[in-house]
Amino acid sequence: MSLFEIIKPAAAMVIQRAPMDPYASAVLNRILGLPQNAPVMECTLTGPVLKANQNILITLAAPEGHLDLPVWESIPVTAGETVDLRRLGGTCRIYFAVRSAGDHPSRFRLRTESLIRIKNKPEVPLSWTDAEIQLTDQTFRILPASDRRGIRCQGPQKIKGGREIAPEPMTYGALQLPPSGDPVIVGPDGPVTGGYRRVATVAFSGLRRLAWLMPGEQVRFTKITPEAALNHVACLEEALARDLMPC
Repeated sequence: MSLFEIIKPAAAMVIQRAPMDPYASAVLNRILGLPQNAPVMECTLTGPVLKANQNILITLAAPEGHLDLPVWESIPVTAGETVDLRRLGGTCRIYFAVRSAGDHPSRFRLRTESLIRIKNKPEVPLSWTDAEIQLTDQTFRILPASDRRGIRCQGPQKIKGGREIAPEPMTYGALQLPPSGDPVIVGPDGPVTGGYRRVATVAFSGLRRLAWLMPGEQVRFTKITPEAALNHVACLEEALARDLMPC
C-alpha cells in the first residue's frame, strides 16, 4: 500500500528530477532521514490535497510565512488525515517529502536559518564570464512566460549584444542573451544546447532564490567570483550536515 494518495492534484507537479531549488530536496530528505537524492515532489503556483494511507511524516519546503503549515521540519500525519497544500501564499513553488512514521519515530527540524534564507534579498549572484555585458545596472522583472525550461527576465533597458550563435552546451543556471535583449536563465528542464550567447552563469545561491520568485517579482544581478560561488556551496553542505536537532 502506498504511503498516501493525491485526492486533488496540482496543475503543475513533478517528482523531483532536477529541482528548481537544487538544495531544497536535500534538506527535506535530511530532515526525514532519507537518502539525499530520494524523490521529492515540486509544485508550482498551487499544491495538491493529500490523504495519508498510513501514519506518515511529511516535511515542506517554502519561504517562511507562506504556508499555514510548519516548514523545514517533520510533521506527523495520521492514517486517513488529509493535508491541503493548495494555498501557497505568494510563493511560486513548494516542495514536500514523505516517509512512513513507523520506522522513523524521531522528529527533526533545522537548528538555524542558514539553510532557509531564501527571499531575504532580491539580488541574484552571477559567476561572470563576459565583463562587457552589463547586467548589474538595472532591476529586472520575472516574466509570466517563465517555467522549468527557462526563467525569462525583462529590464527597463534592453541589453545590446544578443545574437544567434552556433549551438553550444547549456546547463541549469546559464544566462543567455537572445536578440530581444531580455535575459533568459536556463532552467532544469531547459535544452542541453542553445543558440543564444551565454553571457554569465547564475551561482548556486542565486538559483535557490530564483526558484521561489513569482512572475512580476524583481531581481538584480550582482557580480561575484567563481571562488565565492563555490564557497557558498561548501557552507551549505556543512550546514546540512550540522544544523538539525530533535523537535
